Amino acid sequence: MTTALFNCELSYIQESNTMVSRKQMLRVLEKDQLDAIHGTTLRVLESTGVLVNSEEALGLLERKGLAVDHKKRIVKMPESVVKEALKSCKPNFKWHARSEKNSIEVVDGRTKIGPGAECVYIIDPQTDRARVPTLKDGMQCCRLLDAVETARIAYVPVFASDVPEEARRLVVMVAGLIHTSKVTFGGSTDESDVEMTVRLAEAILGSREELRKRPLFVGYVDPISPLAHEHTMLEALLGYAKLDLPVFVTVMALAGGTAPASLAGILVQQNAEVLSSVVLASTVTKSPKIVYGSVSCPLDMRTGMSATGAPEFSLIGVGAVQLAKYYNLPSNMGVQSDSKAVDEQASYEKAFSALAAAAAGADFSDLFIGSTEAFNTYSPVQLVIDDEIASMALRFSEGIEVNDETLSLETISKVGPMGNYLKHRDTMVRFRKEHMAPRLSDRWSRMKWDQTGSKDAKKRAKERMEELLRSHVPEPLEPEAKKNLDALLAEYTKSYTVDSLERSIR
Repeated sequence: MTTALFNCELSYIQESNTMVSRKQMLRVLEKDQLDAIHGTTLRVLESTGVLVNSEEALGLLERKGLAVDHKKRIVKMPESVVKEALKSCKPNFKWHARSEKNSIEVVDGRTKIGPGAECVYIIDPQTDRARVPTLKDGMQCCRLLDAVETARIAYVPVFASDVPEEARRLVVMVAGLIHTSKVTFGGSTDESDVEMTVRLAEAILGSREELRKRPLFVGYVDPISPLAHEHTMLEALLGYAKLDLPVFVTVMALAGGTAPASLAGILVQQNAEVLSSVVLASTVTKSPKIVYGSVSCPLDMRTGMSATGAPEFSLIGVGAVQLAKYYNLPSNMGVQSDSKAVDEQASYEKAFSALAAAAAGADFSDLFIGSTEAFNTYSPVQLVIDDEIASMALRFSEGIEVNDETLSLETISKVGPMGNYLKHRDTMVRFRKEHMAPRLSDRWSRMKWDQTGSKDAKKRAKERMEELLRSHVPEPLEPEAKKNLDALLAEYTKSYTVDSLERSIR
């Protein structure tokens, strides 16, 4: 088999009357290697099978004609069933935001970026120390996500420790809807979480049927490696699929721990976990809307910790993106660091994996902006730095536009030898169109830098964070939606209203 290589190409193929993105500068697997992983995956699903810890799901699979061992809860999936389920999947669909201008085509040739989720620590921007986050912290981070252009997905990205458990999920989701009008995820803990999400959608859209037409929330499930589907996540997967709503299936296996140590082996197992999820979804919907995701990484044998800042994390992620394209499924690849601080390590590890994700043509990199320490810690200052990293990675992934105009023959001829392009009109046109304007990076002379305080990137990021929090105002909720959300909040808690959640971060 050939070794991995860098390949620059930009093409699109037409399949099933839907344009499927093939934008891909970087690949780590050749066609014969993808075929080998696919073939091995089918053998795993047919001979080893997967554990399905849900009587409802086992019954659905049995009615689909699969052999089910109810005692061991093992289901073996033949090749024909897997291929049929994959063929039925939607290769592209729209994900709606409460503000339609922020709705997105899932496959549009660009990597859509989002934050880490339910981080258990936050790095306080005033002290630089990690602490337990509050709801106010989360809402401020959500508002920053709404403000920065590179974040296409937004929500409260931290675990709000000060909200009572019985109301936490609802309060956090309502707070997210207040402080951003971008696309967001629904609750995916279990069946009750899905129902709560549907009721939130009804409050915004007016009806459950409208939610089917305009997916305002999508599900997010994680199969349990190795080769298992737990009942609570299955409730979420099947609950969203029954409503024809999209589901991100994102695997976090540990090479050497919960998956083979070989990178090809972890791709096979991860592939089996995603494809079996597709089969499960196909038992309740004719056209599953599945996003194929990976945040799988090595298990560092020296420390016993996951290594999300390792280059192998990105190799696995790019391999997963290629497999998603192989099956004509939208893809999701994490970008992460193992650093515990807003520092050089966080930046170089995230820059490396961000470039890999964008250059591979991942449709999403949702676990990225603002998070660190393997998705466990959040930092609003890191969010601003990551916005710059994302801007650079996205610009690089756009490549170079080559046409009669950009080849600049006429401009070169007019300027001639020893001429100057500064005053030429084409210079400003091209500069604005092709050159990324930094929002954080310093490009001044040392003298100018000294005169303005000799601020490093972290200091500049903190100042930009503070300015965005002062100046940015999210698009307000519609009056009817606000009224409906207040009524829903009142069912769960008397401590919060839409107005109180709006005012609390001022």
